[in-house]
Amino acid sequence: MIETGEHLRQAREAMGWSPADLAQALRFAENHGASRILEMESGKRQLTGPVTVAVEALLRGFLPDGFTPPPA
Repeated sequence: MIETGEHLRQAREAMGWSPADLAQALRFAENHGASRILEMESGKRQLTGPVTVAVEALLRGFLPDGFTPPPA
């Protein structure tokens, strides 16, 4: 369960994704997405329920339409 910024970072790294990759998968704005992810990971920005649910789905293999994960 994603509950903290550290959990978010660990989940992102387990998928082998950069902050920009995760931001793209979550459909965050291109110009601020990666920085938003880093802010959540550092605790500067609060994690929201929808973000935690989406990241948990990504960990289980869900891929949003139009998103291609980076090569492993």
